[in-house]
Amino acid sequence: MTMRLNKFLARAGVASRRKCDILIESGKVKVNGTIETNFSYQVNTNDVVVCNGFPIDDLPKRKVYLVNKLKGYISTSSDPQRRKCVIDLVNSPERLFTIGRLDRDTTGAILVTNDGELANQLMHPKNQIERVYIVTSKIDINRNQQLKLATGLDLDDRSKVKGTLQRINKRGGLIYWRVILKEGKNHEVKRIFKALGSRVIHLHRHSIAGLEIDGILPGKYQLLKEKDIQKLKKQIPI
Repeated sequence: MTMRLNKFLARAGVASRRKCDILIESGKVKVNGTIETNFSYQVNTNDVVVCNGFPIDDLPKRKVYLVNKLKGYISTSSDPQRRKCVIDLVNSPERLFTIGRLDRDTTGAILVTNDGELANQLMHPKNQIERVYIVTSKIDINRNQQLKLATGLDLDDRSKVKGTLQRINKRGGLIYWRVILKEGKNHEVKRIFKALGSRVIHLHRHSIAGLEIDGILPGKYQLLKEKDIQKLKKQIPI
């Protein structure tokens, strides 16, 4: 069985596929003692791959964690300012990647994996991975405004976003909404509510790719079973 060099490195947890491409093109990777700058090179089981002077062992077992993110954690693998990172919530010695991002003040579902290739695939906007959010606001949004999101809402950067917006409750001066999106633009939910004349008070992601965080306590995580990982992969077009 062969595998593209960049995919092999990403699957081994070296870095995201994009960063693996950079490592290869900059001459940091050797195959069988020779620098290989072609990220499409087909690695086979007998090849010896070395990156930055370190040998890459056999591919580790793919692991994906569903994390219930706490407020105050950032969605990066590391932070020079030493702020708390999502991956700090996962007890694993492996190199981990977050699949997508949540703002620091947003809580809820985020996926973490040791497979940089899978992370890259699930983050790509073309794959239309469903995300379900519960939003709290104080300013109501009328029915006509809600329908704008279904047909295509203009955002502040002139891009359009489509999704579903449904009011689910109102109590204590607060309004609760369910928002379903499939693109994952930067600060998307907050920008949607701003465009609709409202403002997000609290943002919580209830599910991603059909995986709900029901039963996972805040700050805790669940290791996905292989059948759940296969369901994730089926959402990625070949």
